[in-house]
Amino acid sequence: MKSRQLQLSDSLPIGSKERSQVKARLQPRIAHGGYESRGKRKSSRPFSPKAPMHIVLKSKRARGTWSMKHRKNQSRIRSMVYVYAYRFRVHVYRFANVGNHLHLLVRAKDRKDLADYLRVLAGRIAVTVSGARKYLKRVGKFWDDLCWSRLVAWKKDFHFVQRYIYANELEAMDTRFREMVLKNPYLIPKDTS
Repeated sequence: MKSRQLQLSDSLPIGSKERSQVKARLQPRIAHGGYESRGKRKSSRPFSPKAPMHIVLKSKRARGTWSMKHRKNQSRIRSMVYVYAYRFRVHVYRFANVGNHLHLLVRAKDRKDLADYLRVLAGRIAVTVSGARKYLKRVGKFWDDLCWSRLVAWKKDFHFVQRYIYANELEAMDTRFREMVLKNPYLIPKDTS
């Protein structure tokens, strides 16, 4: 019977502060937010000024006239993504509006710029889509959870995420296109926006 090799963090008492600190140094987090973060203690979003991030904003309420692909919302959302990116010095490599969620592949030089961009973008999209106003009846929560983000490594991982986001753009048209793009890495056009 083979025995499992112990890690450094296994030698420290379970639940101790030292164990969690050692584990955090040995296995850094690369993802944050989304459904997985519900009920867990708050921690800072992983950030690197040199690495791009894949960000997903989801909403179950985005259906019908509240859909982000609705004709009155789609162009507004696209322009907001790029206008606020310019304002907060965030570079958008690729963007996909799927209707009930958004995919972004972005990079920011500063953590505060990224936080401001996500805060303002999420708030303005929710107000634009729901039509919420101060003097109207309360609309309620638009986004499901905290926006999910993951640090993306350059080269292979970056190209895979780009392909995945482009495939999500095609998802609304036909699933055959999406499968074809995911299988063939050379079918990714440059983002024209």
